[in-house]
Amino acid sequence: MSIPPVKPMMNVRRSLVATLLAVTVFGVMMLAGTNLRAQSPQQQWVGDLPIMSGMTIEPELGFAFDSPGGRIVLVFASSSVNSDGVFTYYNDALASLGWVGSDGNWERGNESLGLAQVDTSVGRLWRIRLSPR
Repeated sequence: MSIPPVKPMMNVRRSLVATLLAVTVFGVMMLAGTNLRAQSPQQQWVGDLPIMSGMTIEPELGFAFDSPGGRIVLVFASSSVNSDGVFTYYNDALASLGWVGSDGNWERGNESLGLAQVDTSVGRLWRIRLSPR
């Protein structure tokens, strides 16, 4: 029975150094990307849905999960921007992401997205609802 040859220690060290270098470069790139995204005009995202700058998400009221028919996302957010401003933002932002529709109802592929003001226990909020069609 023969024992397989062992790599010389120098090759093991080179491999280890190359791996550590790759991990370090990747980490720096991720941190740099996070800073760039934070400074971009699009301030917040929930999944792949834009959240208008100035909206405050109410995390205790929303949820997201994948169902057998597709994903379901429900976000509640407050905003001091008037309805016309909110709909203008979402009409533009969603159109640039491939959504078709306007003023509260959009569709893309097998999904629909609804935006409406609703009264909740914490006051009047915007409800953003993503669901399968």
